[in-house]
Parts: sequence; structure tokens; C-alpha cells
Amino acid sequence: MPAAAPRAHPPVTLDGSRLTPAGVAAIARDGAAVRLTPAARARNDRARAAIASLLARGEELYGVTTGVGALRSLRVGEHDRDAYSLNLLRSHAGGAGSPLTVPVVRAAMATRANQIGAGGAGVASELLDALVGALNAGLTPFTRELGSLGTGDLTNLAEVGLALLGEGRLWRGDDLIDAAAGLADAGLEPGRLGPRDGLAFMSSNAFSIGQAALLVVDARRVLDAWLSVAALSFEAVAADPIVLDVRLHSPLHRPGQASVAARMRELLDGLQRTARRPGPLGVQDPYPFRAQPQVDGAVHDALRALEETVSHELNFSGENALIVASDGVALPNGNPHAAPLANAVDALRTALASSAALIAARVSALLDSGLTGLPPFLARDPGPESGALVLEYTAHAAAAEVRSLVTPVAAQSVSVARGVESHSSLAPIAVRRAHETLRALRVVIAVELVTAVRALRLAGRRPTAAGTRRLWDVACERLDEDLSDRPLHPDVEAARALVESWTPG
Repeated sequence: MPAAAPRAHPPVTLDGSRLTPAGVAAIARDGAAVRLTPAARARNDRARAAIASLLARGEELYGVTTGVGALRSLRVGEHDRDAYSLNLLRSHAGGAGSPLTVPVVRAAMATRANQIGAGGAGVASELLDALVGALNAGLTPFTRELGSLGTGDLTNLAEVGLALLGEGRLWRGDDLIDAAAGLADAGLEPGRLGPRDGLAFMSSNAFSIGQAALLVVDARRVLDAWLSVAALSFEAVAADPIVLDVRLHSPLHRPGQASVAARMRELLDGLQRTARRPGPLGVQDPYPFRAQPQVDGAVHDALRALEETVSHELNFSGENALIVASDGVALPNGNPHAAPLANAVDALRTALASSAALIAARVSALLDSGLTGLPPFLARDPGPESGALVLEYTAHAAAAEVRSLVTPVAAQSVSVARGVESHSSLAPIAVRRAHETLRALRVVIAVELVTAVRALRLAGRRPTAAGTRRLWDVACERLDEDLSDRPLHPDVEAARALVESWTPG
């Protein structure tokens, strides 16, 4: 399994209130170190002291003096409490499926450390130190993807917690090693558990939230890439940019649409229109061009809403029970239920599917000689040669793949623990499906890029807009200029890699 990249990013501060998706990505993917602020440590210490006071007063405390879930009515004796905390981690380490990647686990570890710094958990300082130390030493606990229902990522966090105690396995670079040995080699002391730490450490959706933070970063990059490709298609088809006129797009009523139209105007600034088809076909462009700001604007809105939700969740004390140190109380609650996150991710996936269909429709338009005035399917010699005919199939197959991945997840609740937990968000599944959706979407965008470049080459034209020339220059370096019949999958893969690595200009 690949490790996180070597550090090429300044340390990221975890203060319990200002962690961003970009910060999570820097820690997870760029290997950035983390620095937990003294104020964040102090908040956790105060919560820890409040727990000790509650227990000293003989008060009942969920997950300390009682069992958890369906076992909440059963008492845990004082002499059993330290062992019980460890037993909780061991008994909940029951995940299955494919191993999670190092970046995903690092994203979750950073999220959990920041949440603990927000106060409300009150874990042992030794456990928090082990968490931060492991992140900075590049040690990543081994855990698998299946087990969480979006009401706390219990199985994953249990395995992380155990690794910080020296049990289980962790990644050091590309090597999967014994956790105790890895901590010792890095000069780290194993964490220590107090009477509530087993529950306190697991009481979070840190894996779902961390992976959603990476989703936000990836989706932002993909969105700018596909708008750049769409602008290139506008040039290739000589579509009328009148549909981007500022008077058509109200930032007050349709902010996403207005933002996309503004970006398209920026990309097409300086466009010199090329004469195209005569007659009534020239009155209005088809929907793949005319409705592009409306459809892609919905993605912009959904992504903005998801980014806001994730930013809140990264800095939220979603503990059950929540330790309110100032009042000396432990408040039972349903905050580990990740409904807000799951619903926001579902909304983004739905919007992505709509855009995928529109992108595939643009590929069809680029191959339509009635719209472009170019030979059918962009073949040099139609008939003996098929040109890019099959790219239409590939684009629509990938778009269909996207649609197959967007069935709403948040509505598929399940009931467990003898009905005590009779509702679930399934947020981790929604987030994983969203990452899979982006992978398929990149293929649709890549096919459009290959097709648009081929159309311009066949027409003997270069883009005239400043924004499209940048993409054109990079694409032409990577895409074979040979327009004869040949396998096109190398072009699609090269274009997909370009889309994945694209940075806004």
C-alpha cells in the first residue's frame, strides 16, 4: 500500500476550530506535520478533569459506569473500568473489506485529533500525544473499509486506538509492521487508556469526515478541469457564447449557475468566433452548450454546501456523551449520527450524475457532422475509417457508471443494537461512492477532451481564447496528433491523467 508523500508542506495547526479540507489534504497526502495548539490541549484536559469529578461524585456515566448501546442498562464496576475501556476497543475492532489507504487513514487521524482539541471528549493526554506523534512520525494504523454505519466510525477508530496502544499493525512507508515495534522505533510512548477513553476515542465519524474533506478537494480540482474542457468544446463546435451573457445568470437567484457562467466567460475571453452551420440550426445551440451553466451550476452549489458541512464537522465536538467542562456535566446526545454529512454528499453525487450526462452529450455533439460541419465522427475518410466513433460509446458508458453510483445512501437507514440505534446515516458508504463517482466522471471528461482536441485538429484550427489555449497547449503535448484509425485508449488515459492533475490557471 502506498505511503503518504514525503513532506512538502508546512505544518498544519490543529486548534479545534479552524481545520479546513485543504489542511486535511496537506496532512493526508503531502505528509504535512501537525501541531496541536496549547489551547486545544487545555480544552481536552479540562474535559478530562470534569470526567474525574463526575466519577468522584459517584454519578452514572455512559460507557464508564455502564455498558454501551444495547448494553447501556448493565453496570460496570469501578474495579473493571480500566479493563473495560480497553475491551471496548478490542471488541469493536471488527471491520472487514479492503484496507483503507494511508491518505484516508491520515485524514481521519488528523480529523480526530482536531475534534479532541475542540473539547468535549476528554481523552488521556498520553493517548492524544500518541495520535499526534504517530501522524508526525508517518505511522498509519491498518484498518479496513467496512464496519461503520455513519453513527460513529467505530471499527476504524477502534483499530486506530489499539495501534496507538501498541496492538495490531500499522504502515511505515510501504511496510506493514507490528504496531508496538513501529512506535518503539519512532521513539514514541504507547498511549494509555483511562476509564472512559475506549468510548471517547471511538465516538466520532472522523473517517467519514476526513474522507469527505479529501472529496471536497478532489471535486474542486475536477470541476475546474471540466469547465476548461467544456470551454474547449465551445471553441471546437463554434458554440455561441451568448448563452454565457451576464444578464442571463443571476448570482442572487442561481449563485452556482452565475459562478459557472462567469468562469466560462473568463475561459473564453478573447474568443474569435468561427462561422459554422447555416440556416435554422444556427439560431440556438443544443442543450449540451446552451444549458451548461445551469447543469454545472448545480454541482457548484452542491459542492459549496458540502464544503461548508465538512468544514463544520472537522471542528465539531460530536461526542456522546459530550463533556461540558464549564458546567461539569456529561450530556447524552445523537451527535455521532452523521445525517448532515451523508445528505450533503448524496446531493453532490446526484449533481455530478447530471453533469456527466451533459458532458457525454457534448461528446455526441462533437462527433455530429450536422453540428460541427466536420466529417462524421471526426474521421479523416468516413466509411473506410471510423475516426472517434467509439469514443461516444466510452463517454456514455462512463456516464452510466456515474449514474449507477448515485443511488441515495442516506435514505437507506438500518437498525442495530436491539433497536437502540434504530437509524443510521451510512455516511461512510456515501463518501466512498462519491470518490468512485469522481473516478468515473474523470473518464467522461477525458473523452470530451480527446474529442474536442481532435475536432480542432481536423478543422485545422487552434483555440483563440486565452483560457482554452492553456489547456490546448498541455493537451497537445500529451495527445497523439495522428488522426488515422488507431487505438484511442492511450489518448483517453493521458487525458484522464491530465484532468486528475489539473490546477486552475
